Amino acid sequence: MKVKIMKLTAGDIEEINPEVWAEGGKSGLLNIPPIEVKMQPGTPPIRIKQYPMSLEGKKGLIPIIEQLLKEGILEPCMSPHNTPILAVKKAEGKYRLVQDLQEINKRTITKHPVVPNPYNLLSQIPQEHAWFTTIDLKDAFWACPLAEESRDWFAFEWDHPETKRRQQLRWTRLPQGFTESPNLFGQALERLLEQFTPEGQVQILQYVDDLLISGENQLEVRTTSIKLLNFLGEKGLKVSKRKLQFVKPEVTYLGHLIGKGYKKLSPERIAGIIAIPAPKTKRDIRKLLGLFGYCRHWIDEYTQNVRFLYDKLVSPEPIEWTQEDEKQLEKLKNKLSTAPVLSLPDLKKEFDLFVNTEGGVAYGVLAQEWGGCKKPIAFLSKILDPVARGWPACLQAVAATAVLVEESQKLTLNGKIQIHTPHDIKTVLSQKAPGWVTDSRILKYEITLINSENLRLTVSKNLNPAQFLSGEPPPDLEHDCLELMSLQTKVREDLESTPLPYGKRLFTDGSSRVLEGKRVSGYAVVEGSTIEDIQVRETGKLPSSWSAQLCEIYAVKRGLDLLGGDRGTIYTDSKYAFGIVHTFGKIWEERGYLNSKGKDLVHKEMIRSVLNVFVKTH
Repeated sequence: MKVKIMKLTAGDIEEINPEVWAEGGKSGLLNIPPIEVKMQPGTPPIRIKQYPMSLEGKKGLIPIIEQLLKEGILEPCMSPHNTPILAVKKAEGKYRLVQDLQEINKRTITKHPVVPNPYNLLSQIPQEHAWFTTIDLKDAFWACPLAEESRDWFAFEWDHPETKRRQQLRWTRLPQGFTESPNLFGQALERLLEQFTPEGQVQILQYVDDLLISGENQLEVRTTSIKLLNFLGEKGLKVSKRKLQFVKPEVTYLGHLIGKGYKKLSPERIAGIIAIPAPKTKRDIRKLLGLFGYCRHWIDEYTQNVRFLYDKLVSPEPIEWTQEDEKQLEKLKNKLSTAPVLSLPDLKKEFDLFVNTEGGVAYGVLAQEWGGCKKPIAFLSKILDPVARGWPACLQAVAATAVLVEESQKLTLNGKIQIHTPHDIKTVLSQKAPGWVTDSRILKYEITLINSENLRLTVSKNLNPAQFLSGEPPPDLEHDCLELMSLQTKVREDLESTPLPYGKRLFTDGSSRVLEGKRVSGYAVVEGSTIEDIQVRETGKLPSSWSAQLCEIYAVKRGLDLLGGDRGTIYTDSKYAFGIVHTFGKIWEERGYLNSKGKDLVHKEMIRSVLNVFVKTH
């Protein structure tokens, strides 16, 4: 079946108010109360000298500034403040006026941002919508009047290259480059759109000054598009006719190609990123991370693949770019060039979230059933926090699942999710987490993963996104989490955490406290099972600089020494000392006695000596 694509015809143009088009060169103006900008109390005059500017650049700005003065968007002033301007050359050879407002932005009292996350916004497009229109508002910020008392903050110096006249100018409208402009304009437009009613089931989405109209019915989308254009023109806004995408089955919106039930990266965006040469500075690295980061939902194991770029940010300048770095960058670009088409979420259906962790990174894929198979909605990955990275793999999986559930909910808008992971999350959380995780963290994980009515946890072999979408995963993913964690954390196989019914019983204690103005540290080891047969095996003073924690560890170490190779039970009231032996000591040993941040453990040598006793007596 062939479908006729509607284009903006002469008849359509006749139905549209010509005042809405921006091609005439005139900017719009909303009939709203002037916007007041507030700075931090006590902010002194901000005076930044004008940067040197080429004669060509100055001449390129003449028509722009003259037009803005003519429209009243700029006006002459004598302000105590001044920030510099730049002449930025565009691809077609013309210039763009840019003002460096960094110092103003630092001192602005900002309002709570309500600009939506692009991914959240795209999740709201119904899968059945097949027709789309996008509207790009031209110079939208300049349509918002600026309060008289706020204008001086945005003054700049203009040295006319022909008349040689030097003067200060200031904005009478919301300036571009100001940190609050997107938020303030977005709210103004949102209030305006509340007065507009689309046709039938047509939906309008707004991201700052970009609008997307979508619907199932082609005629309804066309009618709504024309009515909205007229409404915007009537309210004082201008639209770029050149950028208008009018009633199409596929449009570009926020750098994505949007069609019925899908979204994909635009070829222009992919080509632009692939063409970027190897970075030479940390600024280049940050630019790369920003560009790839915007596309992260299309890149399987994104976090693992960009880790080498983050490593460059902590290395000294100038950065060293090796052949291995170049290979990894090419691999990343290749993943981008072969990025899959992602499905738009159907908020009425259940989602599937496949989760695992590797190397301290949570990764997975959010998918939905469509036509008998699971189609990806987003590839997700995130580095776990330093504390979680120090846990055994099965416990890391709990943190990874919680992190990716939070990321997924931005797309599912709290829809129902079935979680698939090769780890028994519930059992690990209830039986193993208390030995490693703080009560506040456990509570957070329980709220996120256990107590939510919209989540179902399942133990599944389906691990790798590519594998579960195209084939069977390897069989070695199946394991018993409790058994595996015991193996990963036990210093030796015959070590138990409950008292033995036989052998010696040694009770250890250590302390460090201030007596009569002086710190006193010491330890004691006693033996026996009842008060009557208790005998002191050993006591002693320890350096006054030792903490109570270190004294407790030393006491356990002496208990182990006194026990020698015999069987027996050692008691301690130190949770930390108990944890070294039963929980995280072996993990630390395998990591070279480094903490999760890569630094030496506190009491490193004492911990090593305790663990070495188990090896010697085995």
